[in-house]
Amino acid sequence: MSITETTSPPTAAQGAKTDSEISKILAEMLARKIGDTRFELWFSSQMPFEFSQNQLKVFADSNFTANRLQNTFAKEIRSVVDHACGAHVGIEFVVEAPPQKKASDKGSLDGQPSLFDSIPTAAKPETNAAPLTSQQRPSQHPPKPTKLDLKSFWFGANNQFAKAGVEQIMQLPGQFSPLLIHGPSGSGKSHLLEAATNEYRRRLRAKRCVFLTAEQFTNQFVASLRDNRGLPMFRRKYRDLDLLAIDDIQFLAGKNATLNEFQFTLDHLVRQGKQVIVSADRPPMELDTLGCDLLNRLANGLMCPLMFPNLEGRKSIIGAMCRQRDFVLNDDVVSLIAEQMTRDVRRLSGAINRLRAVSISTGVDKITVEFASQVLQDLISLSSIGTSMVTIEQAVCNLTGLKSADLRSSSRRKSISSARMLAMYLAREHTNAALSEIGDYFGGRSHSTVVAARKKVTSLIEDDSEIALANSKVKVKVAIDRIQSTLRIG
Repeated sequence: MSITETTSPPTAAQGAKTDSEISKILAEMLARKIGDTRFELWFSSQMPFEFSQNQLKVFADSNFTANRLQNTFAKEIRSVVDHACGAHVGIEFVVEAPPQKKASDKGSLDGQPSLFDSIPTAAKPETNAAPLTSQQRPSQHPPKPTKLDLKSFWFGANNQFAKAGVEQIMQLPGQFSPLLIHGPSGSGKSHLLEAATNEYRRRLRAKRCVFLTAEQFTNQFVASLRDNRGLPMFRRKYRDLDLLAIDDIQFLAGKNATLNEFQFTLDHLVRQGKQVIVSADRPPMELDTLGCDLLNRLANGLMCPLMFPNLEGRKSIIGAMCRQRDFVLNDDVVSLIAEQMTRDVRRLSGAINRLRAVSISTGVDKITVEFASQVLQDLISLSSIGTSMVTIEQAVCNLTGLKSADLRSSSRRKSISSARMLAMYLAREHTNAALSEIGDYFGGRSHSTVVAARKKVTSLIEDDSEIALANSKVKVKVAIDRIQSTLRIG
């Protein structure tokens, strides 16, 4: 079946470009016109258009989708086609899978191994893309674009709970909804959510799966309020999904209208047995700015922490990044980067990019540990000094003139309690320690004390307030900057 908008006799016109090139150009132009997020949501196949003989086919997977595409985007598609090819080109909305999708889907769903079968668990990471030769040069081709999947995500021993949570939503869709993944910035939450979305779509053959950030959700909701028909369309779009994954849910704090809309959307999807996944940069007990109603709904699902990858995980990640870039590093250089850069995974990518760029520009064929250490000196300095509770405690003591025993004591003297509060705040911001671990370390205090300390320091920073330290008062922000400078963090 097809829905034809208009047809015209073919005329000459498209220059020397092939039909496939014209199809790609038209898709890119439409994506720019309506926005990448809307384009990916509505035109989910890799090449949704097929241009041939002055006729453009727009593919849809059902009559319903074809009608919605025509009603929603006919004007924009017509505008793009007129601009690029001319008004003589016809547009046809076709209910069938595009040719590329048909070919690529064959055999991609049946007989697949278990979701986590290919994830390495032994301490034997693959760090080389190919044997290193004396004259080998890094490839000067751009990195190959990849579609994130769970096979590329390193869970490791410290993230088995998150691994189990993701596996459960694949086996029992909708029964663990919503799934909340929480962890510090750089731990891989965005990667995991996007990979889980792609895997959910593939394994469950779910066509309506959307991954976006909380900021994008907010922007689209606000835009829908400006149009009479915008809000109903927004609600249909996000309440007619098999899976909705939203990254950085803490961004919704203080945005009451958007929070309410998301809460209603969440309720609707959960009642329909659909899957919702959200991520946050802190555990639920520290997300009180989202309101009790939403927190209760999140608590009703499954909450999984996500930690920074361990040493072997970082080695595996570096190996995967090198293979993606057709770039070779020997084991010693991989170990150097993995051992010295222990936190944000993005820094690993930055280190590899710098080595690759310098290697190409200087003509260095073999990257040694000495060469890598010199090139990455400032990045290693930024990451290499430990940020354990011990080093944070020592830095706070050096600034305040107190002793470690003072911070762990039961004393409530203003100068001591203020310093202890700073130490707890910094430990929460810059270590992987759980709230209970931080509380235990600083005198056997409860996790709620750590939460209260973090909130108090955050409030003092926002108000540009001072804090009493020993025999003086300083701005809280200044005190924190001094400590972070000592630790080379922040």
